[in-house]
Amino acid sequence: MLLFVNAKETAIVAEGVRYLRIEGTFYCGIGCLFLLYGLYRGLGKPGMSVVLTIFSLGTRVALAYILSAIPAIGVVGIWWSVPIGWFLADVIGFAYYAKIPCVNTESPR
Repeated sequence: MLLFVNAKETAIVAEGVRYLRIEGTFYCGIGCLFLLYGLYRGLGKPGMSVVLTIFSLGTRVALAYILSAIPAIGVVGIWWSVPIGWFLADVIGFAYYAKIPCVNTESPR
């Protein structure tokens, strides 16, 4: 944080630390999402990667507006919208994977 702001700007540093703690705690969510992107590309379904990206981003933007407008939540709602968007896209990605038929169910001959 100190690369970008003066150490005397403690409110900015504190908000940056809060952002990094929230995002960092749930970073496995974006990791799962990247795994799903690769999975669907490998399965020959790259469109699903696009769907998950659009859903994740759209959810994050919508939630950022909605949550930050609540006075009790404020700017922290923006930080929380990111991992929530990752999680929801992960749920959709895994649910879709559970519904698609297996690619190769026969044993090799």
